[in-house]
Amino acid sequence: MSVADTSRLPWTRVPPGAVRLQHLQHLRDPLGHFDLEAMERELRTDPAFEAEGHCAVTLAKYPDLRVVLVSMRKGARLGDTGGSARLCVQQLRGQAILHLAEGTLHLGAGHLATLDHEMPLELEAASDGAVLLTLAWPGAGAAAQA
Repeated sequence: MSVADTSRLPWTRVPPGAVRLQHLQHLRDPLGHFDLEAMERELRTDPAFEAEGHCAVTLAKYPDLRVVLVSMRKGARLGDTGGSARLCVQQLRGQAILHLAEGTLHLGAGHLATLDHEMPLELEAASDGAVLLTLAWPGAGAAAQA
């Protein structure tokens, strides 16, 4: 198997029917490979998406870093997603509005916003779409390794 051929690795998230089981077993693996489009399609079939207008799956979970894929229906809102974490919001599909104390920021597919820690925010789906949230905690990695 070449370095580029990761299709047989146990943490590869390609089969849409197996996303949840594989994902839970490999949150802290040193290498992750994800088919975000397939995973997001599966999130849209989850009962929580139908009931709440959004559904999420954590792709990576380390002491100082989280990566979360969120599928949102138009009008859905997520409250303060970061808290003490630095936050990166990458709009993968659709459009969203990031409400900040300083004003609003409109994100279209392919847009990326970065926020320092302790910035209160709310994310609103302006259309059906998906975002990738990356959260990092300053100093958490060093403390976890001590």
